[in-house]
Amino acid sequence: MEYLYRYVSIYADPQNNLIIIPTGCSPTRGTTVDLDLAVQLLQPYTDQELERMIYQIMDECFSVIPDDEDKVTPIEKLLKIKGYSRAVKERRFISFLWDIDEGYIITPTKKVPRQGYCHMVDKSFRLGMNPKEGEIAKAIREAMKLSTP
Repeated sequence: MEYLYRYVSIYADPQNNLIIIPTGCSPTRGTTVDLDLAVQLLQPYTDQELERMIYQIMDECFSVIPDDEDKVTPIEKLLKIKGYSRAVKERRFISFLWDIDEGYIITPTKKVPRQGYCHMVDKSFRLGMNPKEGEIAKAIREAMKLSTP
């Protein structure tokens, strides 16, 4: 099945170790949610390894139907930490989107107390439909620098 977009959640810790999570569609809410297919990419990793992992995770988007009854998030499960706020403490969030009309868009975020991660749309990296090798990794690394925990 072809989809009009693919969205990947990226969390970076202070050492730039990454947790990368594909998304899918909630059957009851009709919204995009993280799937229980989270993976870690630990330092040191090359730009090529980062891009390869991103493409693999993009392929996982919409691959399973999420369990809407499960109240534990994929990042909590992966880290074995109870509570989303505790799991993402000191982590930056980077939004990774591929859209059928605009291509790849990587957006840094800032964490705002009692609001969560707010997208810094004015600082988005718009790479188009066919970015050159290394451009996605470079944009993710720049977004990691701009994002705040």
